[in-house]
Amino acid sequence: MELGSTWEAALYSVDSTLRYMIWLYEMPSWLLAVLIMGLAVGLSLLGLRLTHRRLHRSRLTTLIDNGTVGWFFSGVTVLYGLTLGLLTVATWQNYSTAAGIASQEAATLAVLYRDLSGYPDSVGRPLQRELRGYTTFIVQQSWPAQRRGMANDTERLVFTDFQQRLLHTQIYSLTEQVLHSAAIDAFNHLVELRRQRIESLSNGVPGVLWAAVLLGGLITIGFSFGFVVVSYRLHALLTGLVAMMVGLMVFLIVALNHPYLGDVSVTPDA
Repeated sequence: MELGSTWEAALYSVDSTLRYMIWLYEMPSWLLAVLIMGLAVGLSLLGLRLTHRRLHRSRLTTLIDNGTVGWFFSGVTVLYGLTLGLLTVATWQNYSTAAGIASQEAATLAVLYRDLSGYPDSVGRPLQRELRGYTTFIVQQSWPAQRRGMANDTERLVFTDFQQRLLHTQIYSLTEQVLHSAAIDAFNHLVELRRQRIESLSNGVPGVLWAAVLLGGLITIGFSFGFVVVSYRLHALLTGLVAMMVGLMVFLIVALNHPYLGDVSVTPDA
């Protein structure tokens, strides 16, 4: 297919902000998890090291009540945990929706392919062959582009070519008219699903929510510095565990944020 040989020239970014995040999804999931959790733990231990000795050498230690600080810390962690939980559920729903769209699109392609088998061989077989070519194009060329946050405009050209052939098919008998009507309905549904698949490429957490997540993480970890713990190692262990948990939740949101990017992504298996 000549269109397929020049498909890279027709790639375009669905969301310009994805250009700055692609590198995150190019690494394995385990490495991304280690990077995010390691960064969270590293920043927390650095902050604790800068504040622990100063706090214990000052008179503030006589004024700080761990029970009171713990009460406020519990309130902050509960509010932040709820935010992360709701955001995680939202990103999972976006991922599930994208997977459902891909599955429905594959099913509609199968329905349309079987409808075309009812046409006369001189008409139906060329249409089936072109529909197979379009499906192959999606799997082999459009999907790799989607994993980079890109849409392939050549897919639209291939799809439009099939549309022209289908809509200009000559119908002679009443049986063929009924079958052709069913094929057109399946094709229209396929158009809707294709549109939804392309739109889902740009689905993700808005920047303002990312700012809230990151700022909330810093506040939550920073609150843990306010406890009076004589043993620096014990304080570092507790703070590190809190930071690791925050980093784990942020990794989960990042991994599911864009359903077609990274290892945790919608596949063309359907």
